[in-house]
Amino acid sequence: MDPVSALPSNVTIDIFRKLPLDELARCMLVSKLWYYSIDRWNILWRCIDKTTWSNMPTSLLNVRSLEHELDVDILGDNRYLDKPEKRFLRFLQDSELWNMVRRAGPALKKLVLEFELQITEAGFHSLLHFGCVNLRHLDIHANGNLRASMIGEIIARAGPCLETVALVAVGIDNSNVRDILLNAPNLKHLDLSYCMDLTFDAFPSFLSENTSHGDDIAWDSRYLALLMHPSNPHGTVVLPKLACLRLMHCIKIDNMAVSRIIETFSGSLRTLDVQKTAVTIQGLYSVLRAARQCGYKAVERPGSGMAEASLSPTLALQSLNIQYSDFVSNANVLGANMSRDPELSPWTVADFAKMAPKLTSIYLGGRNSYINDEFIEQLAQGLPGLLQVSICESERLSDRSLLSLASNCPKLQVADISRCLRFSDAGVIALVQACGGLKYLNLSVLAITDDTLAVIGDSLRNLKSILLKHCMRVTFDGIVALVEGSNGLGCQFTLQHLSLADSSNASEVREWCQRRLSSDAIIC
Repeated sequence: MDPVSALPSNVTIDIFRKLPLDELARCMLVSKLWYYSIDRWNILWRCIDKTTWSNMPTSLLNVRSLEHELDVDILGDNRYLDKPEKRFLRFLQDSELWNMVRRAGPALKKLVLEFELQITEAGFHSLLHFGCVNLRHLDIHANGNLRASMIGEIIARAGPCLETVALVAVGIDNSNVRDILLNAPNLKHLDLSYCMDLTFDAFPSFLSENTSHGDDIAWDSRYLALLMHPSNPHGTVVLPKLACLRLMHCIKIDNMAVSRIIETFSGSLRTLDVQKTAVTIQGLYSVLRAARQCGYKAVERPGSGMAEASLSPTLALQSLNIQYSDFVSNANVLGANMSRDPELSPWTVADFAKMAPKLTSIYLGGRNSYINDEFIEQLAQGLPGLLQVSICESERLSDRSLLSLASNCPKLQVADISRCLRFSDAGVIALVQACGGLKYLNLSVLAITDDTLAVIGDSLRNLKSILLKHCMRVTFDGIVALVEGSNGLGCQFTLQHLSLADSSNASEVREWCQRRLSSDAIIC
């Protein structure tokens, strides 16, 4: 029995909708009836996302699933650019994209093109030619053929329905960001990582003086007059209520950009990721200052001399990543510009914590000497609901910081405390025993011993990933204690990712772990 001819169309469509597009294309080769039926059912082509196709490497799928669940980057920040073996072996061509978009037409809801280097403007023009006006998810990674003018046309056509836009490593400028914000009122998620030409002028400023220079100012008085804002109640355009903004590796994004972002989206923004940009630890003060300019106030706590926030409503911010490192060869990134702004003292850290009481994820790591134990204590006391924290490479931190996190943040699930050379077994053990829900733990380059791993094996029943790179004092017995625990359970049933790079006896330990852990576990 031929199901396409025998079954009702709606039943057949429901069956075919469960297939990825590459399998759907193979089904079109069965017969002419199948070809023309699948070709005309545009609802089957509404999601063009090659990452869901069946030729995706299984190991990569496992890592991606774990990263999505924990909201962490296991493969590293450069996973898209530095791991060509993880990509598909064959690139899409313009004609193939054209055919898929033609079949979808106005039904197209999602388009994901990651590293499709052979798609040119002719392929992207199919979005305009076939009237894809209902597009809700647009994701384009690393395509040098996409010009700013074509992006503008696509955004102008599909903007009213867009909810997610990711233009990663694409040649866009400040005016493109302005067009996205003006034409996509329903936008919730915006990812502009690796767009090197973006500056703080990509975002409007209602309260601070315009300090832009040159003739190419994206938000001049003409555009600001269009925007509805408490300072401009007669505006006709309402900016989208962004929930997530990612600007990773945008090397010209600085603390001024953070101020403008908070000014514009303080009521809705839940995730702000500006890691490895020109934003320094002083970005915390930029958040605080912008919040105050937007009407948030701080009052003096009687008799203490310390600021206490009395705010209603509070910032919606739940995740903040201002992690930085040597990625940018600019002295300002390492804190040389700290003297230009008010000193980030402990009371401002406490005040920041009260400004964003909903914050559950904060990433402050990076090679710096400005985060000390008192800083972490104030932060931990103000944010007891923290789930994810990164303080890696903070050279001034000691076990005192870990004890503060252990006593104030028992709900931690993700902790990156790598490369903090003053941490010892005592501090790490205290953190592990207090935070039994930890799922991701990065202990790379710490001077820990087998004692710490034994406590981890007995305490963390939900551990999924642990990094022990360059932990030279860890031995084979420590790994056994981690995996099996003192009662034979340990982490062997939950552990999915174990990194032992450059640790002692790494090859021997790796072979044993491959036999002991599940076949899906990634051991490197």
